[in-house]
Amino acid sequence: MRSKVRDYILQIPDYIFGICNLESVIRFSILVILVVLPTVILLSMSFPGPDKPLLAWVALVPWLILIGAGGPRVALISWLIGLIFFTLKLSWLSNATNAGWLLLSSYLSIYFLLFGIACSYLHRNIGLPLAFVAPFLWVSLEYLRGFLLTGFPWFYLGHTQYSYLPIIQIADITGAYGVSFIIVVTNACFSHGLLRWWNGKGGHFLFAIAFIFLLFPLSYGVFCLAGLSYDEGPRFYVIQGNIPQDLKMNPDPAQRKQNFLKYVDMSKKVVPGVMDIIVWPETAAPGLLNLDPRLCRETDLFAQNSLYELARGLQTYLLVGGIAIELRKGSTLWESNFYNSAFLYGPDGELHDRYDKVHLVPFGEYTPLKNVFPFLRYMVPYEIDFSAGKRLELLEIKGRNQKNFKFATLICYEDTVPTLARYFASKGANFLLNITNDGWFGDSPELDQHLAIMVFRAVENRIGMARAANTGISAFIAPSGDIYSAVTQDGKRREVEGTLEGTILISKGGPSFYTKHGDLFSKLCLLVSISFFLTPTITKYYPPKKPLDSPT
Repeated sequence: MRSKVRDYILQIPDYIFGICNLESVIRFSILVILVVLPTVILLSMSFPGPDKPLLAWVALVPWLILIGAGGPRVALISWLIGLIFFTLKLSWLSNATNAGWLLLSSYLSIYFLLFGIACSYLHRNIGLPLAFVAPFLWVSLEYLRGFLLTGFPWFYLGHTQYSYLPIIQIADITGAYGVSFIIVVTNACFSHGLLRWWNGKGGHFLFAIAFIFLLFPLSYGVFCLAGLSYDEGPRFYVIQGNIPQDLKMNPDPAQRKQNFLKYVDMSKKVVPGVMDIIVWPETAAPGLLNLDPRLCRETDLFAQNSLYELARGLQTYLLVGGIAIELRKGSTLWESNFYNSAFLYGPDGELHDRYDKVHLVPFGEYTPLKNVFPFLRYMVPYEIDFSAGKRLELLEIKGRNQKNFKFATLICYEDTVPTLARYFASKGANFLLNITNDGWFGDSPELDQHLAIMVFRAVENRIGMARAANTGISAFIAPSGDIYSAVTQDGKRREVEGTLEGTILISKGGPSFYTKHGDLFSKLCLLVSISFFLTPTITKYYPPKKPLDSPT
C-alpha cells in the first residue's frame, strides 16, 4: 500500500506539468468544461444564495464520474473544484478581509483535493465500490474540517437541505453529517450507475438503491415531525437595529451613543410587564458594561445607567451584547482581558449574569501568533484582541408564568459549532439564543447561510432557538427546524430594521440521541475511512478483483 500511495503522489507533478503541451491543454480544458464547471455551478447553487437544494442530489455526479473512471487529472481537478467553489461562496468574507478570504478558500480546497485522491485510490487501486467509500470519506473530512485549526463548520453538504424538514430530522441522531452522508450516497450511486451503463454493464439497480436508501431518512423524518409536541416558553421581543458596519465601528462617541439610543428607543415600544425578555444583537451596547462605575468613562457610565433604567422601567429581562473587561495582575503591572459578552439584566435593572464568548474567530477577534508575526495584527478588524471566556454556565430567567427557564447564549458564529450547542443542551438548557452582528457582510448570502446552519442546532438537540442579528436574519426556530418567524420588511430579511415578537417553543420530549452521544456517527465514519486504507494489509493474500465499471 505504501508504495502505491508513494507512486500516486509522485505522479502528481507529472500530471500538472503534463498540461503544458497542446493536446493536454485541450484535454484539460474539456475536463474543466465537463467536470469542474458543472460541479461548481450545481454545488454553489445548492447552498443559500441562490438556495436550490435539490441540485445537491446530483451536484457531485460529474466529479465522481471522473474519479470512478480514473485518469491522471483527478487530483488537479478535485483541487480546482474546491478552490473555485470556496472562493465563490466565501466571497462575502472579502467585505471584512481580502487576505482572510483567499487564505481560507485555499485552505478549504485541500479537503476537496484529499477527497478526490482518497476516493480514486480506494476505488481504482483497492477495488472498493465508489458508492460505498465516497460517503464515508466525505463525512470524515467534514468532521475533521469542523475542528482542525479551530474549525470551520460551514458549507457542509447537509446544510443545503435546511428547508426540507423531513430530510433533516435524522440530524437528531447523526448531526448534519448524516444528511451529508445521504446526499453523497445518492450522488455516488448515480455516478456509479452511469459508469456501468456507459460500459454496457447495466447499472439501473444502483439508481433503485439510491431511491430506496432515501426512503429510510424520509420515513424517519415524517415519523418525527408527526410526534413532536411543544410547551410554550418565555415571550421574546427581538430587536434588529440594522446599523451599517461603518457606523457601528465608528469611534466617534457621539455616533456610538446614537447607535445605542436607537436600540433603546426601539425597546421602549414594549408595553411594560408584557414581555419576558428583550434581546439585542452582539456588541449592541457601547463602552464596558461591567466596569466599576468609579472607573467608568462617560460612555461606559451612560450605557450602564441607560440599561438599568430600561430594564427596570419595562419590568423585563434584557439581554444585551457588549464588551466586558477583567483586570489581572501581570508580572510588573495590571493587565486587561477583554471579552465579547452577553449581559443579562433583570426586571430590577441590575446586572444578573454574563456569558463570555468561548469560541473566538481567528483573525476576526484575536490574532494567532501575533508575537511571532507582528504584521498579522493588521488583519484583525478590532482595535483589541478578545480573550476566550471560561464559564460554560447557563443563564436563567423567570417567566410571567413564574416558571424558571435556563438557556445559553451563543455569540456570533458559536451557533455553527455543534459541540458547543450540544454541551449547553446536555446541561439542561430549555432553549438557545444566538446574538450576532453579521453586518460585516452586507446584503450577502452569508446571512442566509448562517441561519441555515442554525437550523441544524435546533434539530440536533430538539431545542427551540431565537436569534437577534444586527442586520439580519433575526428569527425563531422550532425544535423541528422550522423557521416559524423572522424579521421581514417588504419581503426582505437582510439589511432591514424591525422587531420580532414571539414565544419560543420548548420540546416536550427528552434529550435527543445526538445530545446524549454527540458526533458518534461522524466518528464512526472516520473510523471506517481509516479502515479502508488498512484494506491492502487485510487483502494481502486475497487480491481485489478489477472494478466492474473499469473503462473498456
